[in-house]
Amino acid sequence: MTTPGTTSTTPVPATQSASSIAVVVNPASGSAADDEKLREAFDGRSVDWLETSENDPGTGQASRAIAAGTTTVIACGGDGTVSAVLQAIAGTGATLGVVPLGTGNLLASNMSIPSGLDGVPIALDGSVRQLDVGTVNGERFAVMAGIGFDAAMIRDANPTVKHRFGRIAYVFSAVRNVPAKLTRAVIEVDGRRVWSGRTAMVLVGNCTTVSGGLQVFPDGTPDDGVLDVAVLSAKRLRDWASVFSRLARRKPQRPELVARFTGTEVIVRLAAQMPYELDGEARRPTNSLEFGIEPGALAIRCGEPEPQQ
Repeated sequence: MTTPGTTSTTPVPATQSASSIAVVVNPASGSAADDEKLREAFDGRSVDWLETSENDPGTGQASRAIAAGTTTVIACGGDGTVSAVLQAIAGTGATLGVVPLGTGNLLASNMSIPSGLDGVPIALDGSVRQLDVGTVNGERFAVMAGIGFDAAMIRDANPTVKHRFGRIAYVFSAVRNVPAKLTRAVIEVDGRRVWSGRTAMVLVGNCTTVSGGLQVFPDGTPDDGVLDVAVLSAKRLRDWASVFSRLARRKPQRPELVARFTGTEVIVRLAAQMPYELDGEARRPTNSLEFGIEPGALAIRCGEPEPQQ
């Protein structure tokens, strides 16, 4: 039992929760705050403190807390910690809070949640927004999932550079992977074949923005009940330069280089296996992805959006 005004550091029992708030913290995040400072940031609020482990990056901790009656689960860490907690919390009615302590922080960026300890007040008391949740091959994602170039970029990012310099590691990795290998693919959206050919990347998004503030799906929203699809067919360096330039300037892409679709069910079949990722977390290569969507499945505390330029 937790005394009001204190922070619980004991495991949550399977049948009873000591607090309505559970904090799932990854002590090994790329920019993890000092443990004492992180605890102090919760300002005496009564919470259950649950650390991730090598064998359980947060899904089990969040599941047990929710089963015990917790109504808010706060993920303190990077994209991997948030993704692990998301697997357990979506569709349960519990609310997700995020304290971004990693290098990518994709969901936090899309929800206007500041990085580091500044994210704690929003995780505790921010306004609640109901979001859709995407699914791919049996796993959930909140922001984006893709196969090809983006996954190779994430896979090849140097861990030491990530720890010391953060997002710059992805820039170095992107440069090494350009131009990317093209693989023949067939794509179906809502039961209809919409595209076939050679692609460097297929990206399926629920939110609009990836690392660095690049808006991949500027006209998409995370609560519209559909997934956005982008198929990249850049071959030459000048094609890639055009794609990146238009991304940086927030200009529409050339349709012969980037094809766009929307739908609720997306199937991607590839002639050869390629790496894929979801919410910035690399997965093993595959030649088949099946996407779906769970409308309104995630309640999340978020900050005030930045004004549009």
